Amino acid sequence: MNQINQDVFHAYDIRGAYPQEFNEETAYKIARVFVKYSQAKQILVGRDIRLSSEKLLKSIINGINSQGVEIIDIGLCSTPCFYFAVANSDVDAGLMITASHAGKEFNGLKPYLKGGVPLSKEQMTEFKNIALNSEFSVLSSNEEKIIKKDFTQIYVSTIRKFIKNEFKPLKVVSDAGNGMAGLYIKEIFSGTNLDVISIFDEPNGNFPNHETNPKIPDNRQKLTEKIISEKADLGFMFDGDADRVYVLNREGKVIDPSLVSALISQYLINQSQKKKILIEVRTSQVVNDFIEKFGGKAEISACWTIPIKLKMRADSEFIFGSETSGHYIFADFYWIDDGILAMLNFLQAISIKKETIDEIIQDFQKRYFIIEEINFEIKNSEQAKEILNALENKYKKEGAAILKIDGLSVKFPDWRFNLRASETEPLIRLNLEAKTKELMETKKQELTELIRVS
Repeated sequence: MNQINQDVFHAYDIRGAYPQEFNEETAYKIARVFVKYSQAKQILVGRDIRLSSEKLLKSIINGINSQGVEIIDIGLCSTPCFYFAVANSDVDAGLMITASHAGKEFNGLKPYLKGGVPLSKEQMTEFKNIALNSEFSVLSSNEEKIIKKDFTQIYVSTIRKFIKNEFKPLKVVSDAGNGMAGLYIKEIFSGTNLDVISIFDEPNGNFPNHETNPKIPDNRQKLTEKIISEKADLGFMFDGDADRVYVLNREGKVIDPSLVSALISQYLINQSQKKKILIEVRTSQVVNDFIEKFGGKAEISACWTIPIKLKMRADSEFIFGSETSGHYIFADFYWIDDGILAMLNFLQAISIKKETIDEIIQDFQKRYFIIEEINFEIKNSEQAKEILNALENKYKKEGAAILKIDGLSVKFPDWRFNLRASETEPLIRLNLEAKTKELMETKKQELTELIRVS
């Protein structure tokens, strides 16, 4: 049998175009290697609605069973429901078949270990090396060892327990994008004060209405139209596997994820004895400002959800973590990033406030001026290092506070920025915030010129 295509291995998951890069043969091999790597005796498997997911599931079952290991098949589910099932069960490991927000032509795997613990970057590299250096012979098919179990109802009932207060009587539109959030939304919010209008909630692997990446403006267009036509207060757009969510205001414009994080952070700190929030380097100062009055403290992590999860797991004082891509991680829910739970907590947060969400947004926009992330093309990693070094030297001389957790973070009293190289593309990404619009525009232009001439 041919060896595995190394391009399907990414920093924290396995993913590629189907069937050119990631196919049944690849899934079979990786499943076999994962059994050995995890030393599992029982593995839980879930899948999203992608057209290739069921075919890949059969290969994964064959690969796991060929090693004499039993499978718990939980069927169609969101990635958060899968995480919950692994964490809430006594299984040794889990494999989720999904490509998250990527287009329908992609698929892949998210591997998790006992207790719902993700693989770190170092563990994923180790797993990749074992997989790429393994010899594969064709094995005769063993007797199938499969237990089918549906976690939908226990997941829904567990999420509903996070409703601590009565919601304000708001009208909201939920766009599942024909992905996995549609399995749960109506039931989770039924019987509440909320008027939830669901669109595209029927799972469909063709994703006929739009791609399921909420970061792309074109994908949000139909949700925006629905919000405006229904005169709704808010909109919520989920990615394909429902671990991310974007929140839109009554005009269909994105509410900055940092403000969403700030509101949820403030709410959770006020409800808990825990006072620590974990944010990544691109996050606005608004989080710190919102939680200070409740004795909260924000700590900074590298980008990507899994480093945030692992750092939160290592310190029991963390109650919440977030990433500006729309991932929100909840320590009291097995450190899972769950778009639906984020929606619930955001609505809880604004329901106990005297101000309306519109007033909160208006105040935010008067005080925080944040650019949309700018990507600059680079030749290679060496050029990225040269740019970062040049900017570090320049701004250090000007008295800036320098942080090098993930790329280069530079902070002055009235403005700050983070510049970091992409791990997957030949790009360097700029995020910047200032206390006035004029300063934001000035520094944006300054950095753009510096990056382009470096």
